[in-house]
Amino acid sequence: MAGRKLKLYKTDAVVLRTINAREADLLLVLFSREYGKMRVMAHGARKPASRKRGFVQPFCHTRFLLHKGREMDSVSQCEGLELFPDLPKSMRTLGYASYLAELVENLTVEGEANENVFLLLLKAFRLLAQRDPEVLARAFEIKLASFLGYRPVLGRCAGCRRALAGAGAQVGFSAALGGVLCSSCTKETERVFLCHRGTVETLKLLLRWELGRLENLKVSTQARQEIKTVLENYIEYHLGYRGKAAEFFSSLGGER
Repeated sequence: MAGRKLKLYKTDAVVLRTINAREADLLLVLFSREYGKMRVMAHGARKPASRKRGFVQPFCHTRFLLHKGREMDSVSQCEGLELFPDLPKSMRTLGYASYLAELVENLTVEGEANENVFLLLLKAFRLLAQRDPEVLARAFEIKLASFLGYRPVLGRCAGCRRALAGAGAQVGFSAALGGVLCSSCTKETERVFLCHRGTVETLKLLLRWELGRLENLKVSTQARQEIKTVLENYIEYHLGYRGKAAEFFSSLGGER
């Protein structure tokens, strides 16, 4: 990107994670609108009197003035745009925010801009404390996979590409083939997960609807579990990552 060649350049970014460095510095993992995932150093940000301190915390949406460095760029100035103060009020909401940030950090490539992913993350952080966070997280997962080029096939058989008309109450889902399967392809394919047709219809809505509409979507306990399994396996197969947040949600008394 042309901007990063300048000595000083600006970018709007969400802080995905912070790592303590030296005595008072912070290494920031950001996802920016203009440059995608990036790592920058915030010198002195851990000092109590630092002006940067409040705007470089995880999940902050911040406008950064960055200084080009030989090995790593650094934060010269920063201005908070959105701080999402409701996220830390609940351990469950905070856990989901951490999970979404974890997904973006681990599924994106450093230096590759993707404005759709940036806007999706912002929208999710704005809504997490107001919506069912589990359903929002499932919508985030399937949308993120789609924006990264791995949109699952849900409207027809991913094996033979024929319509699913006439299929029974259950259909197969194959991560390897990239989506739902008709009864014939289900029988001929290894490692197929069986799920209800209603679950597939819910997946379609999660993919198609804006996050703000999800409050109108009622998802049964059975569908939640099937969707979780489908997307977990799909993301692991195509993007090579299984989230580490499951242990956290288990400690709260329930799976994510």
